[in-house]
Amino acid sequence: NRFNAEMVRFLRKEIGAKQLINAGNWKTSPHVHLNDAERYSFTASEVIGVNRYYGGKHEGEASNWAILDGQHFTDPSVLFNPRSLPTNLKQVAGHPMIISESSWVPPVSYQSEGPFLVSLFQSLTGVDGFYWFTSSEPQWRQPSSANRFRPSLGKWVIDTPEILGNFPAAALMYRKGYIQQGTPVIQEHRRLDEIWQRRSPLIAEEPTFDPNRDRVFAQPRANSSAPINPLAFLVGPVEVSYAPTTDQGTDQSKITDISPYIDESQQHIRSNTGEIEWAYGQGICTLNAPKVQGVTGFLKAYGQLELNEISIDSQNTYATVIVISMDDEAIATSKKLLVQVGTRTRSTGWEQRAISWPDEDGTTHDGFEILNYGEAPWRVENTDVTLAIQNPNLTTALLLDMNGMIQREIALENNGTQQIVHLPHNAKYMVLQ
Repeated sequence: NRFNAEMVRFLRKEIGAKQLINAGNWKTSPHVHLNDAERYSFTASEVIGVNRYYGGKHEGEASNWAILDGQHFTDPSVLFNPRSLPTNLKQVAGHPMIISESSWVPPVSYQSEGPFLVSLFQSLTGVDGFYWFTSSEPQWRQPSSANRFRPSLGKWVIDTPEILGNFPAAALMYRKGYIQQGTPVIQEHRRLDEIWQRRSPLIAEEPTFDPNRDRVFAQPRANSSAPINPLAFLVGPVEVSYAPTTDQGTDQSKITDISPYIDESQQHIRSNTGEIEWAYGQGICTLNAPKVQGVTGFLKAYGQLELNEISIDSQNTYATVIVISMDDEAIATSKKLLVQVGTRTRSTGWEQRAISWPDEDGTTHDGFEILNYGEAPWRVENTDVTLAIQNPNLTTALLLDMNGMIQREIALENNGTQQIVHLPHNAKYMVLQ
């Protein structure tokens, strides 16, 4: 903390830096017992940040920066692994909290869930900033070399159909405040002497994961020494404050009973706002708010989904569907709605085969071998979605292209109580008005 305070003083007083300062380090070990010590050291600066990615195992030549034939990878969806969501953070009270680097890292293919889930849980918990890594083109990036000359695919890219392409609705619902922030479920108060003695906290985050810096693949595991279920991060904000050794410490901690919101036997989580539900056994997460409703996950297996004003029927194995107001009115009365769909994307000619392989530690992984990393252009899985919306004001459906330009009008059906639209196979964005 003293070192960070001196660095802040130097930057402010001697350099004249006026921007917000984020103290940073990579990570601690052991994570459970030292993470709070690290976070306390960051309080010398205004902003507290951490790098947290989501992805799978990826091994082989140049796998830290490129996608090549012969590499091995796993392809997990976070929808079955809620404890691995990057926004699951214990935030220091009184300090803005940011995730300074993150992505759903290729070659993982379940990417359309990322912008949706980040927007939901950033809104719910009050995480202040999320920086996607990285974009080097001013617009879309087609599948291309990782370093401009070696035949390969770029790994650290976000300006793709299923990441950047799913920003518009996700960004709008976050920036407009359409999703409620929850009330804190944990407000942990820690004395510094407890931290120096490495006593266990009430709740601990999963260790951060970065596929380049972490030798061991980060799998969720029980924090047996932390008494509160880490799924609490998905119910509402989790906060921590630090105090001198003479303070009363944990006597001032406030803990909300989260049992009404978490059913581990049914593998189900509900936010304390009531707007977000995550059935992680089925790989489905839904949002049900007045001005925005949607779902991400394995829709075909789930069947028809009923939200407050919207019914979603999809034959896509996996998809993300969002319906959001563009005129600040509730979905039931809005005169202009945006529909956004994400599926899965691969490069043209991509080939893979299922394999199992042992890593250098002898752990066996079930995943895939890349047989052909492909070429441009992107091949996007067709949309197969039918929407029914309870809104009598809607009369027209407009199909947009990837740049938001109108392509053509699509028929709307009226069954007496709902407006029904069968989305074309190339539907990424539509406007209903």
